[in-house]
Amino acid sequence: MMLKNPILNKCLILISTLLVIFIFLEIISNAVEKKYFFDTTVYVQKAKPILHKISNIPGLSYELIPNVSIESGFYSINSKGIRDREFEIPKPEGVFRIIVLGDSVTFGTEYPAALTYPKILEKLLNAKTESNIRYEVLNAGVCSYNAVQKFLLLKHKLLDYEPDMIIVQFLNDDYYRNAVFLPGFENSNQKDVFLTMGKYFSFNFPQILALPHSIDRLLMRHLASYRVMNKRLYDRLSLSDPDRFPAQAYKFAAYKNMEESMKVNKEVFEKFHELSVKFNFQISLLLVPELKDDSGIDQWIKNDCPKKYGFSSIDLKQAFNTRGVNLESLRIIPEGTCHLNDKGHRITAQIIKKRLEKDIQY
Repeated sequence: MMLKNPILNKCLILISTLLVIFIFLEIISNAVEKKYFFDTTVYVQKAKPILHKISNIPGLSYELIPNVSIESGFYSINSKGIRDREFEIPKPEGVFRIIVLGDSVTFGTEYPAALTYPKILEKLLNAKTESNIRYEVLNAGVCSYNAVQKFLLLKHKLLDYEPDMIIVQFLNDDYYRNAVFLPGFENSNQKDVFLTMGKYFSFNFPQILALPHSIDRLLMRHLASYRVMNKRLYDRLSLSDPDRFPAQAYKFAAYKNMEESMKVNKEVFEKFHELSVKFNFQISLLLVPELKDDSGIDQWIKNDCPKKYGFSSIDLKQAFNTRGVNLESLRIIPEGTCHLNDKGHRITAQIIKKRLEKDIQY
């Protein structure tokens, strides 16, 4: 039944039309989204979410909160957002500075910072009394970072340190999709959590449009059409400004095509190489195996990558075997697969030191 007021009738028709268009867009957007993404269950690591924040760097997803200290200083983050002390900028004369990029293996979740292999390495290198060089080894490990995220951390936050060498700690899971950040889980005992695309993107997709942050995140969480629009806008920005908006960065933990994730995480090593040439630092790959005898590092990163880009490489599995060290003896817990115990951190530092004595170019 039509109302007698023609203006009101037009308003109702307009509202009804817009509602139908909106519902249609949501249906189409949901179909488009489900073609590439899926709701998923993710494993929640004991990565101290209270130490992390959503990053405004596209593709990074999350980062450590600068200048935060918790648990009576057991975890202390410096002003650049790494688990280490402050370092002088610009770099002083006579200092050889090494940045170790890594994930939770490097961060050393279970140990004080001084007992992680980067800091043990620093102590070992400076024990050379005959050298006039002072070594600084920076622990830039962030839990769950993949190869792309390690690169973005270096490029956007750490180059001011003027590194002479970058050590890239690598596990096979560095090829995986970007890790997720879940605010509010620091007090949760959950090991797994079901994550919808709306919840995931509201936490991990960078804000592009100039809306109030709370509104942008609300729309991102609940409207598939808004997510699809933002993703398409991001793709256009990545074509015109790939340095600021890395291509494929929205293909996070729930992207269906794992091969695409592996491809992107391999291609990033070319960018590592380009950065090393531009800023004149050396790169060494630290290849960390799963702590079981039948595990092995991916052959591309082990053989092809170092040859292609001129990186040095340290194969920890081979080095452990040469020393007669049983991999399982390096586990923190019996069922652990990659986190090193205190013995593992010490031996790893010793292995790196021995190799760097050959590789370091002054």
